[in-house]
Formats: sequence, C-alpha cells, structure tokens
Amino acid sequence: MDEHGDETLVGMIQTGEDSAEAFARLLERSQPVLRARAEAALRRQGKGGALAREDFLQEGMLGFLSAVSSYRPGRGASFRTYLSVCVNHRMISALRRGAKMAEYAELPQDFSAMDPQDIFSAMEGTRQVMEAIQTQLTPLERGVMERYLAGERYEAIAREMGLAPKAVDNALQRVRRKLKQFL
Repeated sequence: MDEHGDETLVGMIQTGEDSAEAFARLLERSQPVLRARAEAALRRQGKGGALAREDFLQEGMLGFLSAVSSYRPGRGASFRTYLSVCVNHRMISALRRGAKMAEYAELPQDFSAMDPQDIFSAMEGTRQVMEAIQTQLTPLERGVMERYLAGERYEAIAREMGLAPKAVDNALQRVRRKLKQFL
C-alpha cells in the first residue's frame, strides 16, 4: 500500500476498494498536518482560551473526514493542499466558536454593584455549564451545538458535518435534554 499516493488512497476510500487499509494509511500520512494545524490554532487562541488541544485535534479529524469525502482530483489542488485548507477552515471555525463561548462565560467588568455571593454564583454556574458541555456531550453534539449557537441553519450544519438535517435536530434535542439541569 505504500506505493500509492494520497490521491490514489482517497480514490480507494471513496470507491470502497480496500478502504479500511487505505483510510488507515492516509490518516497516518496526514497526522503531521493535523497536529501542526492544531498546535497553530492553540497558539493563536492564547492562554485561557475556551478550547483544549484535544478539541483542536478533534476539529482536525473532522476536517480530515470532510476532505476525504469531498476531494475531487483534477481540480488543480493536491489532496495534501486540499486537506490543509479543510483543516484550517475547521480550526478557524473552532477559534470563533471558542471566542463566543468565552464571551458567554465572562462576567461584567464592574463588580462594584454586585454582591460577592452573586459573583461567586455566576462563576460557579458558568463553570458547571462549561464542564457539562465537555463531559456530558459527545463530540458530535458539541459540534452541532456550537454551530447552532453561531447562527448556522440546520441544513448548513448538516452539510458541513456530513449529516442529515434530522440527525442535526436529534443531536440538538439530546443537547437540550442533557444540559437542561445546568441551565
């Protein structure tokens, strides 16, 4: 299998020919790109950001899956270039969602009018919600929720994540059920 180039491996995956072995080999070859993009996104986010290295690696993997399913040879770009663009778009979207999540978690700058107990309660509530999002939701549910909160429509979320619109709706219903106790 080593004699095959990336484009050949993608073709094998898309046609189902020896796809498990081709997928494993292509994923192995793509790891340096995924790790480099995740590290760059982590640095760009800065300290205290809402997302962890694992979040960016998951986004990279989703970008990889998207690239594998949508790559079309003969359009002027190698698979490696196309992969890099797909993963980069995922990282940028994750950074934007992370920034929005951080905005929701911020407390007002003027604490002078707030009771210390109110400040503590708000901080604790925010911490519990963020922890619940990370521990109670699956990666798919988090991805759907983040896109939905960013204002994307069901159809756009479904296209971007390779899902049916009904699967997006089902994921959002599960998110609501799981987070209801924390909100």
